[in-house]
Order: sequence, then C-alpha cells, then structure tokens
Amino acid sequence: MLQKPQVHTFAEAVAEHLGYIPAEPIDPILQKIDGRLAYRPLFGTAESADSIHVEPSGNFTIFMSGMTSSERDRFTIAHELGHYFLHFPLVRKRHPGKMMVATRWVDETDAIQRRAEWEANWFAAAFLMPADAFRQAATLCDNDVSELSAKFGVSLHAAKIRLRTV
Repeated sequence: MLQKPQVHTFAEAVAEHLGYIPAEPIDPILQKIDGRLAYRPLFGTAESADSIHVEPSGNFTIFMSGMTSSERDRFTIAHELGHYFLHFPLVRKRHPGKMMVATRWVDETDAIQRRAEWEANWFAAAFLMPADAFRQAATLCDNDVSELSAKFGVSLHAAKIRLRTV
C-alpha cells in the first residue's frame, strides 16, 4: 500500500514519462499505452460508465458517460489511469490471465476498494496538477481557484482540493 506522497510522486513521473503537459488533451496519452475511450450510459447497464476494463494483455478501455463536463472527464480519465498504473500490476501478478475491472461504484464496507478509490483520486490530482507547477501557478495567480482550474483544465472542485493539499 502506497502513501499519498508516494502516489503523487509516481503519478507525476508517469505523466512526465508519457509526455503529458498540464491542460493539454489527455486522450492522446491513451493511444500511447494501448488504451481507448468508449461511451455508455452512466446508469442502466450492468457495466456502467466511469470505469476501466483492462485485458490480461494490458490493453484497456475507459468507459465514460459523455454527460459530464470536459474538466470532469479529464479527471475521470486520469483517475482510471490511476487504477491502471497502480492496481493492474497487482492484479496481473496475483491473478495471471484475469481481466481487471474498476468501477465508479464500490462497496463502502470494503476497505480495500475504498483505499483503491482514494489512491486513484490522488493519482489523478498529481497527474493533472503536478505539485511544483501547481504551486508556482497558485503563487502567480494569488490562489485564484478559477484561474487554476482553467490553467490545468480541471473542475473548480478539483483545483480547490489540490490547492488545499499541495
């Protein structure tokens, strides 16, 4: 189990390795790592949106609803990448040949599932808003959350949380 600072450091390293630049489109990153986006309803299907399905080969699909803002979608994609980079290697090691599915809905009584969701959120925040760049931007804009949100292509909510925790 990684601690929050370790997840942040790892996420920033992954973003740098993949050539992700804050606020740039995140979708092209998926192509580099054999991933794709697909859309399905948020409710009403056995396999809902806001989830990732990873084949044993490592190819994966992130399912989106298409009913949320682009800023929210970016965070969701980064969150699902968190599951891919943090959790799929463990699934692959413990259950060779098995598919991994991580969904938006977790059993709140399951501490492991809750922890995995926290870790994926920590990953997404650091991937999209690297600490040094975020601190520098926050200083330049006098902690204006609207400016930070626009600069990093995230929701106001995500920018507020990152401002409190970075």
